[in-house]
Amino acid sequence: MFTVRQTYKRSDLHRMFGGQEQGGISTPAAHSFLMLFTGEQGEQYGYKDGWEDGVFYYTGEGQKGDMPFVRGNRAIRDHAADGKDLHLFKYESRGQVRYVGQMVCTGFHEGRGPDTDGNDRKTIVFELTPISAIDAGAAPNNATEEEIWRQPIQLLRDRAIASSNTGRSPSERRNIVRYRSDAIRVYVLRRANGICEACGSDAPFRTEAGRPYLEPHHIRRLSDGGPDHPKWVAAVCPNCHRRAHYGEDRGDFNKQLTRAVDEKERQN
Repeated sequence: MFTVRQTYKRSDLHRMFGGQEQGGISTPAAHSFLMLFTGEQGEQYGYKDGWEDGVFYYTGEGQKGDMPFVRGNRAIRDHAADGKDLHLFKYESRGQVRYVGQMVCTGFHEGRGPDTDGNDRKTIVFELTPISAIDAGAAPNNATEEEIWRQPIQLLRDRAIASSNTGRSPSERRNIVRYRSDAIRVYVLRRANGICEACGSDAPFRTEAGRPYLEPHHIRRLSDGGPDHPKWVAAVCPNCHRRAHYGEDRGDFNKQLTRAVDEKERQN
């Protein structure tokens, strides 16, 4: 969809996708992603965004008083549960933004800064990690694939939906999200129990570990991988997986799959 390091006119992005044309957080209603914009112009109001130890600190929205978790701030915090991707852009010049990449909110912490009236207030600082770092991350405590598979399925689900903000530091929160990604993947495969959640057929073969082979599919995203929520991930056979991405009926197909997964999750 977007090319890393490529420059776009912000007005063109909104013409194509919609969303709020002002401010740092844009939430296009008809698309399953958010567009986040960062730049130096916000520093006068305490918006000191930037990288630290592989994490991009992104200040939330709100002009007066303490920042609440509403509108755009809530959308960033809950983007995984809502099935929304995060795309980060940085201003290069007036109206021109460079695409930084797809990010994952791995936590948040409290900051301080002046509001538009010059009064000191609490700010929300989101901790954004590139999705590539989540995909490549190892599980905390060096948990092996086999150890994750041996965990009770309810424990896997609990960990799959756990908040990353139970960690004490940004690095701990990032590790929790990495583990949550692994837990979701194993959980949905266990939930399917060897039956494709799309077509209802048996898995086509077994792996070297003796497990039925199915593939996790992120229903509301253009690509698979990274953290999500169990209600937006299905375990499907390879044929249905390709159909979900490339079939001419993929829109309706994914809607049907969403309903099937939702029904399963309501039982848990």
